[in-house]
Amino acid sequence: MARRIEQIQRNRKSKRTKENILFEFEGKNKTEEIYFRNFQKRDNPYNLKFAYGNDTDPVNMVKSLICYMKKEDINIENDDKIYCIFDTDIDINKQKRIDEAIKLALENGIEIIISTPCFELWYRLHYSYTSKVYFSNKELINDLKSYIPNYEKNMNIYNVIEDKTNIAIENSKKLEREQLRGGREVSSINCNPYTSVYKPVEYIINRSKNIK
Repeated sequence: MARRIEQIQRNRKSKRTKENILFEFEGKNKTEEIYFRNFQKRDNPYNLKFAYGNDTDPVNMVKSLICYMKKEDINIENDDKIYCIFDTDIDINKQKRIDEAIKLALENGIEIIISTPCFELWYRLHYSYTSKVYFSNKELINDLKSYIPNYEKNMNIYNVIEDKTNIAIENSKKLEREQLRGGREVSSINCNPYTSVYKPVEYIINRSKNIK
């Protein structure tokens, strides 16, 4: 029986022509999804997929994503990439759930992508490097508006920032190095500011170039 299951799994993998890149975003906020949908193109060497859920709790997000993975036969053994993306919101009450979510994600081949205080830091880093501590999401968004005056949530600004993507990647990596040198755990709300959004973005760009 075990051999038969293994054979079925091998057959499924051999029939695949493209890997899956799966995303889960928190709540009803579509900012992140709107951004990543810009990477959906017909000639991509991967299938970009989005799990649909309205959870805001990190642990429930991961659980929902695990259910979706099983339903769609998505897993790292098939070379699929699975990302769960959420903000810390500098909410001290959220930290315990973040820690639990990271543990559960690691056990299931899911990569947690965190932003502190929120996803808009990724947009902000397209314009210049900053390690400024933000005390709220609103403060960060106001800072972003000095570069994109009309910015609002759920706005597709991909075409505005696309040519600065490599700058954002390098600024994000520089910020990560600085935070780690300072002894801060990147999954902690005390690691402010921080974003690992550069990781899936860089992966997708490299895969689009057929670089693995």
